[in-house]
Amino acid sequence: MEPSLKINLVELKTTNQTNCSKKLSNKKWDKCLNDYENYTKEYIKQYKKSLKGNSISLSKYPYMKAKSEVLCEKLNGAKNLDFLTEKQLKRISKILMKIAEVCGTLE
Repeated sequence: MEPSLKINLVELKTTNQTNCSKKLSNKKWDKCLNDYENYTKEYIKQYKKSLKGNSISLSKYPYMKAKSEVLCEKLNGAKNLDFLTEKQLKRISKILMKIAEVCGTLE
């Protein structure tokens, strides 16, 4: 086998491995975004109940706030490291806008 052909096969294998790991990484972040979106829906539901005076929803707020911050940190870290796709970044913006519409402020 010629040396240049050998190098091309190595480059192809490396490219395939990189593409595969990117797909797995995207799935990981998609799952994280799904969790964040579902969590946001629950957060908004509890927020609306607490505005009506539901004491159980009020007592859940500190836990929900802490979990929200952890998820935001995780996603912001991924964003800063350029791990997220453009589509994933748009999803984050959409989720944040939903929170802003309901709660009146961005977190």
